Amino acid sequence: MDILNTLRTNKTLQRAIIESALLIAFLVILYLDTVADMVHLWLNSETYSHGLFIIPLTAVLIFARLNRNPIKNNTSQPLAALGILFFSACWLVSELAQINLLAQLSLMAIIPFVVWTLYGFKALWQLKSAFLFLFLAVPVGDFLIPHLQQITAVLSIAMIEAVGIPVYSDGLYISIPAGNFLVAEACSGIRFLISSITIGVFYALLYIDSYKRRLIMILSGVLVPILANGMRVFMIIVIAHLGNMEAATGFDHIVYGWVFFSFVMIMLIWLGNALSDQTSTTQVTDSFFANKPSTSAYIAVIIALCIAPLTQYLIVQAQPTATTQNQNISAVKAINDLFKNGSHTYSTSHWAVYFPQADNIELTTLPNNSKVKAYKVEYTIEAGDKELINFENRLFNPERWSLKSQRKITLPINGESITVQHTKIVNLGTKQRNILLVYKTGEFTSANQWQIKGHQVINKLLQTDFGGQALIMSAEQSEVSEAQLQQYFTQFIQQEQ
Repeated sequence: MDILNTLRTNKTLQRAIIESALLIAFLVILYLDTVADMVHLWLNSETYSHGLFIIPLTAVLIFARLNRNPIKNNTSQPLAALGILFFSACWLVSELAQINLLAQLSLMAIIPFVVWTLYGFKALWQLKSAFLFLFLAVPVGDFLIPHLQQITAVLSIAMIEAVGIPVYSDGLYISIPAGNFLVAEACSGIRFLISSITIGVFYALLYIDSYKRRLIMILSGVLVPILANGMRVFMIIVIAHLGNMEAATGFDHIVYGWVFFSFVMIMLIWLGNALSDQTSTTQVTDSFFANKPSTSAYIAVIIALCIAPLTQYLIVQAQPTATTQNQNISAVKAINDLFKNGSHTYSTSHWAVYFPQADNIELTTLPNNSKVKAYKVEYTIEAGDKELINFENRLFNPERWSLKSQRKITLPINGESITVQHTKIVNLGTKQRNILLVYKTGEFTSANQWQIKGHQVINKLLQTDFGGQALIMSAEQSEVSEAQLQQYFTQFIQQEQ
């Protein structure tokens, strides 16, 4: 397929490219903050750098699909702009709730409805796979890291036991006679997984027509990197068992960085070629669409795209401006330094939380039990990355502690059942610590993040509250029982209500 020659001679394709460029520019201007957040992660995060290639790869998928099956008898459908209104409203709610992921997903969901409005449902259905691929541009996957760590630990331990190496595990810590290992966040394989999924989905959509073969290719892009990452950790531990820790560390960097990753990618590409069922063609059609969009469709798209950003602008203008006036910078910095560096005496087992953008953090110990620590984290106003619920906020330092379990419990407080998050962590010194957490916005208290986000949106629309609080309490299992800690936490919440 000679794409460059087609670009020079095909007027229809030139028109489509110009319209697409104008649409992208229009979307970027209207939804600038959301687009800027995505681009920032593409450029600054190795995990999400694949996002830079998603848009051009989507263009390749669209070109290939339309070249093989041009759209005939397409007609504009201005009523489809209702879909644009719906997802732009979802975007608005997500922006007010500071849920960047949902805002980005909503923005991507707007694009297919723009095509539906301008070119009709036939065009949307013909290009559905390309638009689904476009969602891979959204930087998402951080929430998978703890689960991938657990899976990697389970797989590697099973392999170690299978070869007869003595092993003991506690949480994400793995101990063998040669030394101790921690399946850290960097060992989760999230970057490996996302890259493999991108390659698997692209190959499946571009070269495979059979839905069964596509499913095999996509599942391979998911399962192969997970199994391979478990194998990688297993190989590191075996090298340490047979040789020494220094050799294992060097082996990790060389193999995972280049040889191992490249080998698995080659396997996926080979599988994609083996599953390919398309016949190659060099014929390029003169027209991808039979009819041009109507003027009413263009007007409907422009109006539908503008309403939500304009509404957001008016709401933001009515909110107080976020300043450092109410920030207790020294208190926040002291707690964050404590999180990173630990105390002078117990640096390897010290516990502290990490909320880098908070307006204030108060640390107290109970007067009747000095073994219990309580944090009150306050956000007066949320803006940008400064938000109460954010993946950057941490309940413990993963370099000192490992997650053992996490669950939701309910505590009776003032006649109500309040949902509380109970987290149990462990370190190499076999110390276990319980952490209890709730969020508070306005008069509502819960550990359910979605409910908190929903109440934050309502509070912002009513102009009653623009931030929130996190109430956290913790103690070592050997010093304070879970039942005692829950009783102390109940009293702590009652004091703050």
